[in-house]
Amino acid sequence: MRCNFRSILPVLLIPVLFSACSRVPDHAKYIPKDAVAVAGINLKGLGKKIAWNVITGSKLFKEMQKRLPEKSAKDAVSGIEKAGIDAMNTFYIYVKTDTRFTGGNRITALVPLSDAGAWEAYVKQTFQNVAIRENGDRKEASLGDNMYVGWNKNLLIIINVMTAGPNDGDSTMTQARPATDLSAISAEMGNAFGVTKENSIVGNKRFTDLDKEGHDLTFFLNYDQLMSQYMSGNMAQKMGVSLSNTLWKDAGVTAGFDFVKGKITGDMRYYMSPEMKDVCTELGSANIDKDMMDRLPDQNLDLLFALHLSPKGIKGVLEKIGVLGLANIGLSAAGLNADNVLDAFTGDMAIVMNDFSLRTENVRDSFMGQVVVHQNQKPSLSMSYIIKISKKEEFGKLVKLARDNGLQTMGNGFVIPIDDKDSVYIVMNDQYMIASNKIANANGFLQGSFKSEKKADAPVSQVSGHPMALYVDIRQMLQNIDASIGHSSHDSAMIMESKKLLNNMSLTGGSFNDNAFVYHLDISFSNTDENSIIQLMDYGMKISDADKITAK
Repeated sequence: MRCNFRSILPVLLIPVLFSACSRVPDHAKYIPKDAVAVAGINLKGLGKKIAWNVITGSKLFKEMQKRLPEKSAKDAVSGIEKAGIDAMNTFYIYVKTDTRFTGGNRITALVPLSDAGAWEAYVKQTFQNVAIRENGDRKEASLGDNMYVGWNKNLLIIINVMTAGPNDGDSTMTQARPATDLSAISAEMGNAFGVTKENSIVGNKRFTDLDKEGHDLTFFLNYDQLMSQYMSGNMAQKMGVSLSNTLWKDAGVTAGFDFVKGKITGDMRYYMSPEMKDVCTELGSANIDKDMMDRLPDQNLDLLFALHLSPKGIKGVLEKIGVLGLANIGLSAAGLNADNVLDAFTGDMAIVMNDFSLRTENVRDSFMGQVVVHQNQKPSLSMSYIIKISKKEEFGKLVKLARDNGLQTMGNGFVIPIDDKDSVYIVMNDQYMIASNKIANANGFLQGSFKSEKKADAPVSQVSGHPMALYVDIRQMLQNIDASIGHSSHDSAMIMESKKLLNNMSLTGGSFNDNAFVYHLDISFSNTDENSIIQLMDYGMKISDADKITAK
Protein backbone atom coordinates (compact mmCIF):
# COMPACT_ATOMS: atom_id res chain seq x y z
CA MET A 1 0.00 0.00 0.00
CA ARG A 2 1.26 3.42 -0.91
CA CYS A 3 1.71 5.86 1.95
CA ASN A 4 -0.34 9.06 2.03
CA PHE A 5 2.62 11.39 2.40
CA ARG A 6 0.42 14.37 3.12
CA SER A 7 -0.79 12.77 6.35
CA ILE A 8 2.71 12.37 7.76
CA LEU A 9 4.19 15.65 6.57
CA PRO A 10 3.37 17.53 9.83
CA VAL A 11 5.31 14.92 11.80
CA LEU A 12 8.06 14.41 9.24
CA LEU A 13 8.73 18.13 9.48
CA ILE A 14 8.36 18.36 13.27
CA PRO A 15 11.70 20.22 13.34
CA VAL A 16 9.91 22.78 11.19
CA LEU A 17 7.48 23.38 13.98
CA PHE A 18 10.07 23.45 16.66
CA SER A 19 22.16 27.37 14.00
CA ALA A 20 22.62 30.33 15.75
CA CYS A 21 25.36 31.32 13.30
CA SER A 22 26.89 34.39 11.76
CA ARG A 23 26.26 33.40 8.15
CA VAL A 24 23.33 32.39 5.99
CA PRO A 25 23.20 28.60 5.37
CA ASP A 26 24.42 27.62 1.92
CA HIS A 27 21.13 25.99 0.86
CA ALA A 28 19.25 29.30 1.34
CA LYS A 29 20.48 30.08 -2.19
CA TYR A 30 17.75 27.75 -3.49
CA ILE A 31 15.03 30.14 -2.31
CA PRO A 32 13.93 32.36 -5.24
CA LYS A 33 13.94 36.10 -4.64
CA ASP A 34 10.30 36.37 -5.73
CA ALA A 35 9.09 34.00 -2.99
CA VAL A 36 6.02 35.50 -1.34
CA ALA A 37 6.89 34.15 2.13
CA VAL A 38 9.74 32.22 3.75
CA ALA A 39 9.81 30.49 7.15
CA GLY A 40 13.09 29.30 8.67
CA ILE A 41 13.68 26.87 11.54
CA ASN A 42 17.09 27.03 13.18
CA LEU A 43 17.57 23.50 14.52
CA LYS A 44 21.11 24.17 15.64
CA GLY A 45 19.93 26.93 17.94
CA LEU A 46 16.95 24.91 19.13
CA GLY A 47 19.20 21.89 19.67
CA LYS A 48 20.99 23.80 22.42
CA LYS A 49 17.68 24.06 24.27
CA ILE A 50 16.12 20.68 23.59
CA ALA A 51 17.68 17.69 21.84
CA TRP A 52 16.02 16.09 18.81
CA ASN A 53 15.99 12.69 20.53
CA VAL A 54 14.11 14.25 23.45
CA ILE A 55 11.37 15.26 21.00
CA THR A 56 11.20 11.92 19.17
CA GLY A 57 11.36 10.01 22.44
CA SER A 58 8.66 12.02 24.15
CA LYS A 59 5.19 10.78 25.05
CA LEU A 60 3.71 13.48 22.85
CA PHE A 61 5.61 12.36 19.75
CA LYS A 62 4.62 8.73 20.31
CA GLU A 63 1.00 9.71 20.82
CA MET A 64 1.03 11.70 17.55
CA GLN A 65 2.48 8.66 15.83
CA LYS A 66 -0.33 6.43 17.16
CA ARG A 67 -2.97 8.76 15.78
CA LEU A 68 -1.75 8.68 12.20
CA PRO A 69 -4.37 7.02 10.00
CA GLU A 70 -2.21 4.50 8.14
CA LYS A 71 0.32 1.93 9.27
CA SER A 72 2.75 3.06 6.58
CA ALA A 73 2.55 6.60 7.97
CA LYS A 74 3.35 5.31 11.45
CA ASP A 75 6.33 3.41 10.06
CA ALA A 76 7.54 6.55 8.30
CA VAL A 77 7.50 8.52 11.52
CA SER A 78 9.21 5.82 13.54
CA GLY A 79 12.18 5.80 11.15
CA ILE A 80 12.58 9.54 10.67
CA GLU A 81 15.63 9.73 12.97
CA LYS A 82 17.57 7.46 10.61
CA ALA A 83 16.46 9.20 7.41
CA GLY A 84 19.72 11.09 6.85
CA ILE A 85 18.24 14.49 7.69
CA ASP A 86 20.70 17.04 9.08
CA ALA A 87 19.05 17.93 12.40
CA MET A 88 21.73 20.52 13.19
CA ASN A 89 20.95 22.92 10.38
CA THR A 90 18.27 25.34 9.20
CA PHE A 91 15.11 24.18 7.46
CA TYR A 92 13.15 26.50 5.16
CA ILE A 93 9.64 26.52 3.74
CA TYR A 94 8.81 29.05 1.05
CA VAL A 95 5.69 29.99 -0.87
CA LYS A 96 5.97 31.04 -4.52
CA THR A 97 3.17 32.26 -6.78
CA ASP A 98 2.11 29.54 -9.23
CA THR A 99 -1.49 29.34 -10.46
CA ARG A 100 -1.09 25.67 -11.44
CA PHE A 101 -1.27 24.71 -7.76
CA THR A 102 -4.09 24.86 -5.21
CA GLY A 103 -4.38 28.33 -3.74
CA GLY A 104 -2.32 29.79 -6.58
CA ASN A 105 0.98 29.04 -4.82
CA ARG A 106 3.69 26.40 -4.87
CA ILE A 107 4.73 25.40 -1.34
CA THR A 108 8.28 24.09 -1.12
CA ALA A 109 10.38 22.78 1.79
CA LEU A 110 14.19 22.75 1.85
CA VAL A 111 15.56 20.05 4.15
CA PRO A 112 19.37 19.71 4.45
CA LEU A 113 20.73 16.16 4.35
CA SER A 114 23.66 14.72 6.23
CA ASP A 115 23.45 11.34 4.42
CA ALA A 116 21.68 11.16 1.06
CA GLY A 117 22.12 7.38 0.99
CA ALA A 118 20.28 7.04 4.30
CA TRP A 119 17.45 9.20 2.94
CA GLU A 120 17.12 7.03 -0.18
CA ALA A 121 17.08 3.87 1.93
CA TYR A 122 14.40 5.41 4.13
CA VAL A 123 12.25 6.23 1.07
CA LYS A 124 12.57 2.69 -0.34
CA GLN A 125 11.75 1.08 3.01
CA THR A 126 8.83 3.34 3.90
CA PHE A 127 7.07 3.99 0.61
CA GLN A 128 6.21 0.69 -1.01
CA ASN A 129 6.71 0.34 -4.75
CA VAL A 130 8.13 3.85 -4.98
CA ALA A 131 9.72 4.69 -8.32
CA ILE A 132 12.97 6.64 -7.93
CA ARG A 133 14.11 8.47 -11.05
CA GLU A 134 17.60 9.77 -11.72
CA ASN A 135 17.65 13.26 -13.22
CA GLY A 136 21.19 14.54 -13.69
CA ASP A 137 22.89 14.92 -10.32
CA ARG A 138 19.67 14.47 -8.37
CA LYS A 139 17.03 11.81 -7.75
CA GLU A 140 13.27 12.28 -7.69
CA ALA A 141 10.21 10.40 -6.48
CA SER A 142 6.48 10.88 -6.11
CA LEU A 143 5.44 10.11 -2.54
CA GLY A 144 1.71 9.63 -2.58
CA ASP A 145 -0.70 11.92 -4.37
CA ASN A 146 0.39 15.23 -2.90
CA MET A 147 4.17 15.40 -2.58
CA TYR A 148 7.05 15.22 -5.00
CA VAL A 149 10.61 15.05 -3.68
CA GLY A 150 14.01 15.57 -5.20
CA TRP A 151 17.41 15.30 -3.60
CA ASN A 152 21.11 15.52 -4.25
CA LYS A 153 23.91 14.68 -1.84
CA ASN A 154 23.28 17.72 0.39
CA LEU A 155 19.65 18.78 0.05
CA LEU A 156 16.13 17.38 -0.05
CA ILE A 157 13.43 19.53 -1.71
CA ILE A 158 9.75 18.72 -1.11
CA ILE A 159 7.08 20.25 -3.37
CA ASN A 160 3.36 20.23 -2.71
CA VAL A 161 1.98 19.00 -6.03
CA MET A 162 -1.76 19.36 -5.41
CA THR A 163 -2.77 20.99 -8.66
CA ALA A 164 -5.53 23.54 -8.93
CA GLY A 165 -8.88 22.05 -9.88
CA PRO A 166 -11.79 23.60 -11.80
CA ASN A 167 -13.77 23.98 -8.56
CA ASP A 168 -11.05 25.85 -6.66
CA GLY A 169 -12.51 29.10 -5.40
CA ASP A 170 -16.07 27.99 -6.31
CA SER A 171 -17.81 25.77 -3.77
CA THR A 172 -20.72 25.18 -6.17
CA MET A 173 -18.59 23.19 -8.64
CA THR A 174 -17.89 19.50 -8.16
CA GLN A 175 -15.70 18.58 -11.12
CA ALA A 176 -12.82 16.24 -10.42
CA ARG A 177 -9.35 17.64 -9.83
CA PRO A 178 -7.01 16.98 -12.77
CA ALA A 179 -4.35 14.31 -12.39
CA THR A 180 -0.89 15.54 -11.50
CA ASP A 181 1.39 15.95 -14.51
CA LEU A 182 4.60 14.39 -13.17
CA SER A 183 6.67 15.58 -16.11
CA ALA A 184 5.63 19.18 -15.36
CA ILE A 185 6.35 18.68 -11.68
CA SER A 186 9.77 17.23 -12.48
CA ALA A 187 10.48 20.34 -14.55
CA GLU A 188 9.38 22.45 -11.59
CA MET A 189 11.76 20.47 -9.37
CA GLY A 190 14.48 21.41 -11.85
CA ASN A 191 13.54 25.06 -11.37
CA ALA A 192 13.68 24.61 -7.58
CA PHE A 193 17.24 23.22 -7.81
CA GLY A 194 18.25 25.64 -10.55
CA VAL A 195 17.81 29.01 -8.84
CA THR A 196 20.62 31.26 -10.08
CA LYS A 197 22.60 33.65 -7.91
CA GLU A 198 20.89 36.63 -9.53
CA ASN A 199 17.45 35.19 -8.76
CA SER A 200 18.20 33.98 -5.22
CA ILE A 201 16.84 35.53 -2.05
CA VAL A 202 20.33 35.66 -0.56
CA GLY A 203 20.76 38.87 -2.53
CA ASN A 204 18.04 40.44 -0.38
CA LYS A 205 19.74 42.25 2.52
CA ARG A 206 16.62 42.19 4.66
CA PHE A 207 16.47 38.40 4.46
CA THR A 208 20.17 37.87 5.11
CA ASP A 209 20.25 40.33 8.02
CA LEU A 210 17.36 38.44 9.61
CA ASP A 211 18.97 35.04 9.07
CA LYS A 212 22.30 36.18 10.54
CA GLU A 213 20.59 37.20 13.78
CA GLY A 214 20.30 33.49 14.61
CA HIS A 215 16.69 33.35 15.84
CA ASP A 216 15.04 30.00 16.53
CA LEU A 217 12.26 30.75 14.05
CA THR A 218 12.29 33.34 11.30
CA PHE A 219 9.64 34.65 8.94
CA PHE A 220 10.09 36.77 5.82
CA LEU A 221 7.17 38.26 3.86
CA ASN A 222 7.62 39.92 0.47
CA TYR A 223 4.70 42.31 0.87
CA ASP A 224 5.33 43.92 -2.51
CA GLN A 225 5.06 40.53 -4.23
CA LEU A 226 1.97 39.58 -2.23
CA MET A 227 0.03 42.79 -2.92
CA SER A 228 1.04 42.88 -6.57
CA GLN A 229 -0.26 39.32 -6.89
CA TYR A 230 -3.64 40.20 -5.41
CA MET A 231 -4.06 43.53 -7.17
CA SER A 232 -3.23 41.98 -10.52
CA GLY A 233 -6.15 39.60 -10.01
CA ASN A 234 -9.75 40.55 -9.39
CA MET A 235 -9.21 42.24 -6.01
CA ALA A 236 -9.24 45.72 -7.52
CA GLN A 237 -12.55 44.95 -9.26
CA LYS A 238 -14.09 43.72 -6.00
CA MET A 239 -12.92 46.84 -4.17
CA GLY A 240 -14.26 49.08 -6.92
CA VAL A 241 -11.09 51.17 -6.84
CA SER A 242 -7.54 50.73 -8.09
CA LEU A 243 -4.97 51.70 -5.46
CA SER A 244 -1.53 53.03 -6.23
CA ASN A 245 1.29 50.61 -5.38
CA THR A 246 3.16 53.41 -3.61
CA LEU A 247 2.10 52.03 -0.25
CA TRP A 248 3.60 48.57 -0.73
CA LYS A 249 6.28 48.97 -3.43
CA ASP A 250 9.43 47.25 -2.07
CA ALA A 251 7.67 46.74 1.29
CA GLY A 252 8.24 43.63 3.41
CA VAL A 253 8.11 42.09 6.86
CA THR A 254 10.81 40.25 8.80
CA ALA A 255 10.31 38.56 12.15
CA GLY A 256 12.50 36.44 14.43
CA PHE A 257 11.24 34.43 17.40
CA ASP A 258 13.15 32.74 20.23
CA PHE A 259 12.24 30.22 22.93
CA VAL A 260 13.88 31.30 26.19
CA LYS A 261 13.33 30.66 29.88
CA GLY A 262 9.82 31.64 30.86
CA LYS A 263 8.86 33.32 27.59
CA ILE A 264 8.80 33.47 23.82
CA THR A 265 10.31 36.67 22.42
CA GLY A 266 9.98 38.16 18.98
CA ASP A 267 11.45 41.09 17.05
CA MET A 268 9.65 42.33 13.96
CA ARG A 269 10.30 44.93 11.30
CA TYR A 270 7.81 46.25 8.78
CA TYR A 271 9.85 47.74 5.93
CA MET A 272 8.08 50.45 3.96
CA SER A 273 8.37 51.65 0.41
CA PRO A 274 11.18 54.24 0.09
CA GLU A 275 8.57 56.62 -1.35
CA MET A 276 6.75 56.47 2.00
CA LYS A 277 9.79 57.32 4.13
CA ASP A 278 8.82 60.90 5.02
CA VAL A 279 5.24 59.92 5.84
CA CYS A 280 6.31 56.93 7.94
CA THR A 281 8.88 59.03 9.80
CA GLU A 282 5.97 61.24 10.84
CA LEU A 283 3.83 58.23 11.81
CA GLY A 284 6.57 56.77 14.01
CA SER A 285 7.85 60.01 15.54
CA ALA A 286 5.79 60.32 18.76
CA ASN A 287 4.82 58.04 21.63
CA ILE A 288 1.32 57.50 22.98
CA ASP A 289 0.21 60.39 25.19
CA LYS A 290 1.34 59.67 28.78
CA ASP A 291 -1.55 61.44 30.46
CA MET A 292 -4.06 59.36 28.50
CA MET A 293 -2.26 56.15 29.50
CA ASP A 294 -2.14 57.20 33.16
CA ARG A 295 -5.90 57.75 33.19
CA LEU A 296 -6.76 54.24 31.97
CA PRO A 297 -8.39 51.83 34.43
CA ASP A 298 -6.03 48.89 35.00
CA GLN A 299 -7.81 47.14 37.87
CA ASN A 300 -8.63 43.62 36.59
CA LEU A 301 -7.28 44.69 33.19
CA ASP A 302 -7.64 42.02 30.50
CA LEU A 303 -6.68 43.82 27.30
CA LEU A 304 -5.16 47.15 26.32
CA PHE A 305 -4.46 48.51 22.86
CA ALA A 306 -3.11 52.05 22.53
CA LEU A 307 -1.77 53.97 19.56
CA HIS A 308 -0.48 57.36 18.50
CA LEU A 309 -1.50 57.73 14.85
CA SER A 310 -0.27 61.10 13.60
CA PRO A 311 -3.06 62.97 11.75
CA LYS A 312 -0.41 64.59 9.55
CA GLY A 313 0.94 61.13 8.75
CA ILE A 314 -2.55 59.79 7.92
CA LYS A 315 -3.13 62.65 5.50
CA GLY A 316 0.26 61.95 3.93
CA VAL A 317 -0.71 58.28 3.40
CA LEU A 318 -4.01 59.27 1.77
CA GLU A 319 -2.16 61.64 -0.55
CA LYS A 320 0.52 59.09 -1.45
CA ILE A 321 -1.95 56.37 -2.44
CA GLY A 322 -4.19 58.83 -4.27
CA VAL A 323 -7.42 58.60 -2.25
CA LEU A 324 -7.42 61.95 -0.39
CA GLY A 325 -9.68 63.43 -3.06
CA LEU A 326 -12.15 60.56 -2.68
CA ALA A 327 -12.16 61.02 1.09
CA ASN A 328 -12.96 64.72 0.73
CA ILE A 329 -15.76 63.98 -1.73
CA GLY A 330 -17.30 61.48 0.69
CA LEU A 331 -17.08 63.87 3.65
CA SER A 332 -18.42 66.82 1.68
CA ALA A 333 -21.93 65.37 1.90
CA ALA A 334 -21.76 66.07 5.64
CA GLY A 335 -20.25 69.52 5.15
CA LEU A 336 -16.79 68.32 6.21
CA ASN A 337 -13.41 67.56 4.69
CA ALA A 338 -10.43 65.42 5.73
CA ASP A 339 -8.77 68.34 7.54
CA ASN A 340 -11.87 68.88 9.71
CA VAL A 341 -11.73 65.25 10.90
CA LEU A 342 -7.95 64.94 11.25
CA ASP A 343 -7.50 68.27 13.02
CA ALA A 344 -10.12 67.31 15.63
CA PHE A 345 -7.84 64.71 17.23
CA THR A 346 -4.23 64.43 18.37
CA GLY A 347 -4.01 60.87 17.03
CA ASP A 348 -3.87 59.30 20.51
CA MET A 349 -6.39 56.55 21.12
CA ALA A 350 -6.86 53.49 23.31
CA ILE A 351 -9.12 50.48 23.76
CA VAL A 352 -9.22 48.89 27.21
CA MET A 353 -11.12 45.85 28.49
CA ASN A 354 -11.59 45.05 32.19
CA ASP A 355 -13.48 42.53 34.31
CA PHE A 356 -13.91 39.93 31.59
CA SER A 357 -15.65 36.69 32.55
CA LEU A 358 -17.37 33.86 30.72
CA ARG A 359 -19.76 31.74 32.75
CA THR A 360 -22.47 29.20 32.16
CA GLU A 361 -26.00 29.95 33.28
CA ASN A 362 -29.19 27.94 33.31
CA VAL A 363 -31.92 29.42 31.14
CA ARG A 364 -35.55 28.34 31.48
CA ASP A 365 -37.64 28.38 28.29
CA SER A 366 -41.14 27.25 27.53
CA PHE A 367 -41.64 24.91 24.59
CA MET A 368 -45.09 23.55 23.70
CA GLY A 369 -46.26 24.03 27.24
CA GLN A 370 -43.17 22.35 28.75
CA VAL A 371 -40.45 24.09 30.73
CA VAL A 372 -37.06 23.42 29.17
CA VAL A 373 -33.81 24.22 30.97
CA HIS A 374 -30.65 24.67 28.93
CA GLN A 375 -27.24 26.24 29.45
CA ASN A 376 -26.01 29.45 27.85
CA GLN A 377 -22.55 30.98 27.83
CA LYS A 378 -22.79 34.42 29.39
CA PRO A 379 -19.92 36.89 28.82
CA SER A 380 -19.41 39.94 30.98
CA LEU A 381 -16.87 42.75 30.53
CA SER A 382 -16.15 46.45 30.67
CA MET A 383 -15.00 47.99 27.40
CA SER A 384 -13.87 51.56 26.75
CA TYR A 385 -12.62 53.44 23.68
CA ILE A 386 -10.77 56.73 24.20
CA ILE A 387 -9.69 59.46 21.76
CA LYS A 388 -7.72 62.58 22.71
CA ILE A 389 -9.12 65.86 21.34
CA SER A 390 -6.90 68.38 19.56
CA LYS A 391 -8.89 71.33 18.16
CA LYS A 392 -12.19 71.88 20.01
CA GLU A 393 -13.71 73.80 17.11
CA GLU A 394 -13.20 70.95 14.65
CA PHE A 395 -14.27 68.35 17.22
CA GLY A 396 -17.43 70.41 17.83
CA LYS A 397 -18.37 69.98 14.17
CA LEU A 398 -18.33 66.21 14.60
CA VAL A 399 -20.41 66.43 17.78
CA LYS A 400 -22.97 68.61 15.96
CA LEU A 401 -23.11 66.07 13.14
CA ALA A 402 -23.88 63.32 15.66
CA ARG A 403 -26.69 65.39 17.21
CA ASP A 404 -28.11 66.29 13.81
CA ASN A 405 -28.27 62.60 12.94
CA GLY A 406 -30.41 61.84 15.97
CA LEU A 407 -27.88 60.38 18.40
CA GLN A 408 -29.58 60.40 21.82
CA THR A 409 -28.05 63.06 24.09
CA MET A 410 -27.22 62.56 27.75
CA GLY A 411 -25.77 65.56 29.58
CA ASN A 412 -22.61 66.60 27.78
CA GLY A 413 -22.57 63.46 25.71
CA PHE A 414 -24.63 60.68 24.17
CA VAL A 415 -26.11 57.32 25.05
CA ILE A 416 -26.67 54.43 22.63
CA PRO A 417 -29.06 51.79 24.03
CA ILE A 418 -28.01 48.24 23.15
CA ASP A 419 -30.82 46.29 24.83
CA ASP A 420 -33.01 46.60 27.91
CA LYS A 421 -29.97 46.20 30.21
CA ASP A 422 -26.92 47.57 28.40
CA SER A 423 -25.97 50.85 26.75
CA VAL A 424 -22.89 52.57 25.36
CA TYR A 425 -22.16 55.93 26.98
CA ILE A 426 -20.22 58.61 25.11
CA VAL A 427 -18.92 61.37 27.38
CA MET A 428 -16.34 64.08 26.80
CA ASN A 429 -14.54 67.11 28.18
CA ASP A 430 -12.14 69.57 26.57
CA GLN A 431 -9.38 66.95 26.30
CA TYR A 432 -10.93 63.53 25.73
CA MET A 433 -13.87 61.65 24.35
CA ILE A 434 -14.60 58.20 25.79
CA ALA A 435 -17.19 55.61 24.77
CA SER A 436 -17.81 52.89 27.36
CA ASN A 437 -20.45 50.38 28.38
CA LYS A 438 -19.75 51.35 32.03
CA ILE A 439 -20.53 54.96 32.91
CA ALA A 440 -18.40 54.70 36.07
CA ASN A 441 -15.32 53.88 33.97
CA ALA A 442 -16.08 56.72 31.55
CA ASN A 443 -16.45 59.29 34.32
CA GLY A 444 -13.47 57.89 36.22
CA PHE A 445 -11.25 58.29 33.17
CA LEU A 446 -12.33 61.91 32.55
CA GLN A 447 -11.94 62.84 36.21
CA GLY A 448 -8.53 61.15 36.49
CA SER A 449 -9.75 58.95 39.35
CA PHE A 450 -7.72 55.91 38.23
CA LYS A 451 -4.42 57.78 38.40
CA SER A 452 -4.28 57.42 42.19
CA GLU A 453 -4.69 53.63 41.85
CA LYS A 454 -1.63 53.16 39.66
CA LYS A 455 1.23 50.87 40.68
CA ALA A 456 4.79 51.01 39.36
CA ASP A 457 4.52 47.47 37.94
CA ALA A 458 1.00 47.88 36.53
CA PRO A 459 0.43 46.57 32.97
CA VAL A 460 -0.13 50.08 31.62
CA SER A 461 3.24 51.18 33.00
CA GLN A 462 4.96 48.18 31.40
CA VAL A 463 3.90 49.02 27.85
CA SER A 464 3.98 52.83 27.94
CA GLY A 465 6.61 54.86 26.09
CA HIS A 466 5.98 53.64 22.53
CA PRO A 467 3.95 54.79 19.51
CA MET A 468 1.98 51.52 19.80
CA ALA A 469 1.23 49.10 22.64
CA LEU A 470 -0.82 45.92 22.96
CA TYR A 471 -1.12 44.07 26.26
CA VAL A 472 -3.18 40.96 26.98
CA ASP A 473 -3.32 39.59 30.54
CA ILE A 474 -3.90 35.97 29.57
CA ARG A 475 -3.98 34.67 33.13
CA GLN A 476 -6.48 37.34 34.19
CA MET A 477 -8.77 36.46 31.26
CA LEU A 478 -8.54 32.69 31.64
CA GLN A 479 -9.07 32.63 35.38
CA ASN A 480 -12.52 34.11 34.81
CA ILE A 481 -13.53 31.56 32.19
CA ASP A 482 -15.58 28.74 33.62
CA ALA A 483 -13.90 25.50 32.51
CA SER A 484 -17.29 23.82 32.29
CA ILE A 485 -18.31 25.99 29.32
CA GLY A 486 -16.46 23.64 26.99
CA HIS A 487 -18.49 21.33 24.81
CA SER A 488 -16.27 18.37 25.74
CA SER A 489 -13.84 17.15 28.37
CA HIS A 490 -11.07 18.01 25.92
CA ASP A 491 -12.17 21.67 25.85
CA SER A 492 -12.38 21.81 29.63
CA ALA A 493 -8.93 20.24 30.02
CA MET A 494 -7.47 22.73 27.53
CA ILE A 495 -8.93 25.65 29.49
CA MET A 496 -7.62 24.29 32.79
CA GLU A 497 -4.10 23.62 31.48
CA SER A 498 -3.98 26.96 29.65
CA LYS A 499 -4.73 28.74 32.92
CA LYS A 500 -1.55 27.23 34.34
CA LEU A 501 0.63 27.80 31.27
CA LEU A 502 0.55 31.47 30.25
CA ASN A 503 0.83 34.76 32.10
CA ASN A 504 0.58 37.63 29.60
CA MET A 505 1.50 38.88 26.15
CA SER A 506 2.77 42.30 25.11
CA LEU A 507 3.57 43.81 21.72
CA THR A 508 5.20 47.23 21.72
CA GLY A 509 6.96 49.45 19.21
CA GLY A 510 5.95 51.50 16.21
CA SER A 511 9.04 53.70 16.04
CA PHE A 512 10.45 54.17 12.53
CA ASN A 513 14.15 53.32 12.10
CA ASP A 514 16.15 52.42 8.98
CA ASN A 515 13.03 52.62 6.83
CA ALA A 516 11.13 50.14 9.01
CA PHE A 517 8.59 50.17 11.83
CA VAL A 518 10.13 48.17 14.69
CA TYR A 519 8.18 46.01 17.18
CA HIS A 520 8.97 43.65 20.08
CA LEU A 521 6.87 40.73 21.32
CA ASP A 522 6.93 38.93 24.69
CA ILE A 523 4.72 35.95 25.51
CA SER A 524 5.34 35.30 29.21
CA PHE A 525 4.78 31.90 30.83
CA SER A 526 3.76 31.28 34.43
CA ASN A 527 6.86 29.13 35.00
CA THR A 528 9.83 31.47 34.61
CA ASP A 529 12.50 28.79 35.27
CA GLU A 530 11.84 26.39 32.37
CA ASN A 531 12.43 26.97 28.67
CA SER A 532 9.18 27.83 26.91
CA ILE A 533 9.52 25.12 24.23
CA ILE A 534 9.73 22.43 26.92
CA GLN A 535 6.68 23.91 28.63
CA LEU A 536 4.77 23.79 25.34
CA MET A 537 5.66 20.11 24.92
CA ASP A 538 4.54 19.43 28.47
CA TYR A 539 1.28 21.26 27.75
CA GLY A 540 0.72 19.11 24.67
CA MET A 541 1.32 15.92 26.65
CA LYS A 542 -1.18 16.93 29.32
CA ILE A 543 -3.84 17.67 26.71
CA SER A 544 -3.07 14.32 25.09
CA ASP A 545 -3.41 12.52 28.43
CA ALA A 546 -6.74 14.28 29.02
CA ASP A 547 -7.97 13.04 25.63
CA LYS A 548 -7.12 9.46 26.53
CA ILE A 549 -9.01 9.73 29.84
CA THR A 550 -12.01 11.17 27.98
CA ALA A 551 -11.96 8.31 25.47
CA LYS A 552 -12.26 5.65 28.20
